[in-house]
Amino acid sequence: MIFSDFEYFVFFLFVFFTVWYLFPAIFTNQTKETRILHTFLLVSSYFFYMSWDYRFGALILLSTAIDYYVGIKLSNETRERVRYYLLLFSLITNLVFILGFFKYYNFVANQINSVTGFAFGNEFLPILKIILPAGISFFTFQSLSYTIDVYRKEIPAEKDFIRFALFVSFFPQLVAGPIVTARTFMPQLYTPKKLEDIEFRVAIRFFMLGYFKKAVLSDMVAPTIDTIYANPAGHHAYALLIAAALGGIQVYLDFSGYSDMAIGSAMLLGYKLPTNFNLPFIATSVSGFWRRWHMTLNSWLRDYIYIPMGGSRVTSVRRKFNLWFTMFVSGVWHGAQWTFVFWGSLNGFFYVLEEIWKEWFPDKKETIPTTNFRFLQVPIWLFQNILNNSIFFLGAVFFRSLSWENAWIHLKGIFLFQTGNLRPYMWKDFLWIIGFLTLGHFVGYFLFEKGKGKQIPASLEFAMYPILFLVLNLATPENSVPFIYFQF
Repeated sequence: MIFSDFEYFVFFLFVFFTVWYLFPAIFTNQTKETRILHTFLLVSSYFFYMSWDYRFGALILLSTAIDYYVGIKLSNETRERVRYYLLLFSLITNLVFILGFFKYYNFVANQINSVTGFAFGNEFLPILKIILPAGISFFTFQSLSYTIDVYRKEIPAEKDFIRFALFVSFFPQLVAGPIVTARTFMPQLYTPKKLEDIEFRVAIRFFMLGYFKKAVLSDMVAPTIDTIYANPAGHHAYALLIAAALGGIQVYLDFSGYSDMAIGSAMLLGYKLPTNFNLPFIATSVSGFWRRWHMTLNSWLRDYIYIPMGGSRVTSVRRKFNLWFTMFVSGVWHGAQWTFVFWGSLNGFFYVLEEIWKEWFPDKKETIPTTNFRFLQVPIWLFQNILNNSIFFLGAVFFRSLSWENAWIHLKGIFLFQTGNLRPYMWKDFLWIIGFLTLGHFVGYFLFEKGKGKQIPASLEFAMYPILFLVLNLATPENSVPFIYFQF
């Protein structure tokens, strides 16, 4: 069950009408209704998650139970040494025995077996048939944020297991984020919800925009991208360039589309999720790009990796290492393949390179009268933007490639300008996707960054929904593609 499927619409309508119409009609006691509401949302979330594989429910329940228990113990314990060991227990259990086993065991085993096979002639560890639970990295990081914050005494421990379990498993963002922390989500479970407080127009806009990004744009170009990435050696350099750009754009459309639909779904149930993407392709710097891309993961890494390592309160060299290591962790988080490890390391390298550039050539804007050089602002912005996006697209080759070998074949084919297959439909997909992306970022910039634009009358907007719904259905490809970030 994915957001763009008909089954999800049926499921969500059932949840929506039960929450806002059935329960208020049956229960008059507010406290009792809230308790039953949370229980119902928890059961619905587990049903949603277990629709992929019923066995996954036991895994998320195990992670939830461990961190709930650790949180309670942390709140009651005064001895710092014991509190430290409790946190360590949570970290090891989640990162090693849950996330580490399911996501990284076979990768690590293959590396060890390569060494032992070369040195001793036999493999040391067995390769297991492990099914990777959808979204395991998301709910693991989310649950860990709770135990870390309780350990830091930044939030109180949650005594109610139902509430805590709902925080971990809330279905709109369970499988692919946005990553929410306990400090932002838990208070919402204590706030009374009213149907009249829901911003229906904003929620529906989020969901429809997300659906358009994912089910129309991303899924439409998926066959072209898959074809080129499956055989980079057989395609022309232009086709490989097209695939590099489309691959990066597809990840954005797919993931930001999921995030938008998650935000819209949560809003319709009375909950607010954080923004996950903010027009990343208008950025003119590496740091600016990552402040706009997968914002909740970058915030998590900043709060729980970068700052604990010293952040920017250390020497210049150590700060650069902290930046690189944070991006390296981001790459490892994304997947158990050398391509992801290198992708994260590469992003960290460019991040550090930008920091060095800023030290050598500090910004002189305050000392140069900009009025004399205003005519250069657009060309300079355009050059910086194209350079920044080109860095991202070439790095995305490693993110999107099926293997380490394929990634290098892909890049070699681009820079050596190899000949091969290049079909007109590849150019067509590239041009119309670039057109939609440019238009969307241009409109988004003036609407959200500049705050320009007029509000559409509510009656006109709601009257347009049936037409938009019909257009989206007609434009949706016949075969839906699973969300890319489900594998993470």
